[in-house]
Amino acid sequence: MMLSYVLVDFSTIPNSTLLVVLMALGVNILYAVGRRLLTNVKWSKRAQVEVKEFNKELREALIAKNKSKEEKLRKKKKQMDAMQAKLMMENLRVSALFFIPLIGLWYLVSGIVGNGIVALSPIPIDLVFIRIGPELTFFWWYMISSLALSGSITKAFGASMS
Repeated sequence: MMLSYVLVDFSTIPNSTLLVVLMALGVNILYAVGRRLLTNVKWSKRAQVEVKEFNKELREALIAKNKSKEEKLRKKKKQMDAMQAKLMMENLRVSALFFIPLIGLWYLVSGIVGNGIVALSPIPIDLVFIRIGPELTFFWWYMISSLALSGSITKAFGASMS
């Protein structure tokens, strides 16, 4: 009995489409797990809400020209700036850790799928200066897939900031 191997051509649709979606899924899962393990998600959520509320109050005090409230909030500004800086460092730590492996994976998968069309959009997407589609390259299909999956995955892994 002879064994036969089936080679899959990932440079053509739908195989290239699926490979890029699987890459986006894998990257988003790893990022969510990394965020969960390397950051204090509960603190980050609380800090983000607190900084956002502080900035809103300060903006309202400035608009209303409420000098007493503005002065009170300005005293707290240094503390809020420090909290925001710490929050940014927490986010940067996870991003920096995954950047190099993502670049490696990006080059690996882009080499497999090639420079051709990897997906077809039923409608073109008009951005400010560019029209995307209906034929989507690796870059655009990865971006769309990643954005579509990231919110659900971060929520599912409890790593969402909202």
